[in-house]
Amino acid sequence: MKRRKKSSNLKKVLTTFIILITIWILGFYFYITYQKIEIEDNQYTTSKLQSTIGAQTVENTEEKSETIADMLEETTQKVVGISKLKSAGNSILSKSTENELGLGTGFIVTEDGYIVSNEHVTGGKYSKCYITLENGSNYEGTVVWSDCDLDLSITKIEAKNLPYVNLGDSSQIRVGQAVYAIRKSHWF
Repeated sequence: MKRRKKSSNLKKVLTTFIILITIWILGFYFYITYQKIEIEDNQYTTSKLQSTIGAQTVENTEEKSETIADMLEETTQKVVGISKLKSAGNSILSKSTENELGLGTGFIVTEDGYIVSNEHVTGGKYSKCYITLENGSNYEGTVVWSDCDLDLSITKIEAKNLPYVNLGDSSQIRVGQAVYAIRKSHWF
């Protein structure tokens, strides 16, 4: 029994010694291998990764906000108020339906007075409606084209040198782009 105990203890000591020697040899190997590596600061350069090129900063956020505000302010001059009634009268109580009133907006697309809107706002082709510009000027408009399926119309007013919206290319629109709706209620 003593012999087995001695043999067992000897195996434990021998195993521990082999493990320690192996660890020491590996440590010495890594020390010798990596001690020769010299790192100098001038060997490394920094560069922007693709994901950080458009990083949001306070400066570019303020710049973008100003650009958007300028664009909206400029575009607002090209948006018009539209009503089928020349005057809404003095009472907010009206027996007219929303379709009869035709209150809404449109935008000027040519300097000589063509305006794009919805047909439910302006009425069908040859209908009359009343246009109010951003500067407060009022015009009588005539619907020159409309399509009830598309709910679109083009109205003409007799005016010149109007600021107008430059229409873009819808094939260039990307998912996730910001969209801004301009609606003003002080026209009427």
